[in-house]
Amino acid sequence: MSFLKKIQLYRSTHRWANISLHIVIVIFIYLAISTWQTRNATRGIAPNFTGNDLSNNVITFNQYRGKPVLLHFWATWCPVCSLEHTTISRLSKDYQVLTIASWSGDSADVRQFMQQENLHYPVIVDADGSIAKTYGVQGVPSSFIISDTGEIKFIEQGYTTEIGLRLRLGWL
Repeated sequence: MSFLKKIQLYRSTHRWANISLHIVIVIFIYLAISTWQTRNATRGIAPNFTGNDLSNNVITFNQYRGKPVLLHFWATWCPVCSLEHTTISRLSKDYQVLTIASWSGDSADVRQFMQQENLHYPVIVDADGSIAKTYGVQGVPSSFIISDTGEIKFIEQGYTTEIGLRLRLGWL
């Protein structure tokens, strides 16, 4: 019996092994893509930064130390970011959340967007992308989950589910 015939026979008689192998391959591909997407992201201790919120109050990131925090980068023109707005809004009621509107114009532009979309969570305007650059963000949405001691524990680029973010924040 040829090698290929043996593999086909094994696959047909061990359906559970075949399904498990496919699941492992999908998970491996997902993790490889995620690692590649965040390859330039800042790791270790989260850099401090200062920016203005929509009320022109000065916010320093170090103010958020002491509890886990979700640092979420997004843009007004990003369709995937729009899918996460409700999630981020709900999370901000239970956890420390600070969002950074990068490459989205000035405070007036972001404020208008927030009002149109009826969004209510903390936003710092990063018109030139300098804060995003500090964190190595190459695309939005990007989420950094940071521990109470300021260490970056999780990085996700692209759409992230509410349950995924809640589990990560709750774990910390």
